[in-house]
Amino acid sequence: MWLPAFILDPLIRRKMRLAETPLDRFRVRIARTTAEYQDAFRLLHVAYVFQGIESIGDHEMRITPQHVLPESTVFVAYEGKKIVGTMTVTLDSPSGLPLDKDYPEHLAALRQKGARLVEFGSLAVVQRCWHSGVTNLLNIAAHQWSRNVCHATHCVVGTHPRAHPVYRAAYAFRRLGRARLHAELNAPVLGMVYNLKKTERHIARHYKKLMGSGLRPIEHFRGAALACIEIPTHMASHELARWKMPRDVFQELFFKRSSRMSSLDPATRRYLTELRSRQTLELDRSTGSEARAIASTMAAVGPVFADSPGLRLLPIVG
Repeated sequence: MWLPAFILDPLIRRKMRLAETPLDRFRVRIARTTAEYQDAFRLLHVAYVFQGIESIGDHEMRITPQHVLPESTVFVAYEGKKIVGTMTVTLDSPSGLPLDKDYPEHLAALRQKGARLVEFGSLAVVQRCWHSGVTNLLNIAAHQWSRNVCHATHCVVGTHPRAHPVYRAAYAFRRLGRARLHAELNAPVLGMVYNLKKTERHIARHYKKLMGSGLRPIEHFRGAALACIEIPTHMASHELARWKMPRDVFQELFFKRSSRMSSLDPATRRYLTELRSRQTLELDRSTGSEARAIASTMAAVGPVFADSPGLRLLPIVG
């Protein structure tokens, strides 16, 4: 049954129970080890297979092209030693965002207006933890990171059209046009965007009940620390590189345990050569054609991308 937004949206926000999010059951942190990344990518793959939008893969991991770039930060949520959720925040770069494949004209228009974009994506939560508060914690962590570390002005997402009322009611997302067929998955996608400042006003207005910390939710979205979210709440831009994927993890995941490197588009591959060191990308020839292709790219091209307005190139991170 269809309900108008002024009736439906308060019901959705009440069901979220943001103030009741447990602060002692789950831990959210940035993935750093091979095991943590693999947990995240396997959970994501299982979730997409469960929804029928991806086929079972040889390596049982879902890794997007953006995951190989240092602008992507993978958040993982654990209950004890078991992963229960994951989300990726990708800062805009000359390589673009995942949603560029579906809404290129809309994202271009936002950039033209001076927006500094991040994309929330690769969200998955184990079924037994649906409506348990895991997604709330991941959203708080992602917003903190986008606001205080990436210094973003706008966040974009690509979601199933049926989820539109939830994103609108919860965080004041608005549509980026009509739903389309996803560029890679067997599913429709609806592009949405929120302005961080407007969303914070929305959160302050609609979520006034205190959380278990004794603070309103908006204080944590703006950066007030929660012990269960183990990420820096503020950081200078030059410190960002040390939170990116370590060299040994990069090589293990993308050369040895998956074929992600061999399927990168040329633009992403060229951009990657500007950001990762030769030691990371020039592996022994025995590791396969992916390493040779990257090494060949590095030898053939010089600097490709200029630092465009609104986009910040990250330093080489290993």
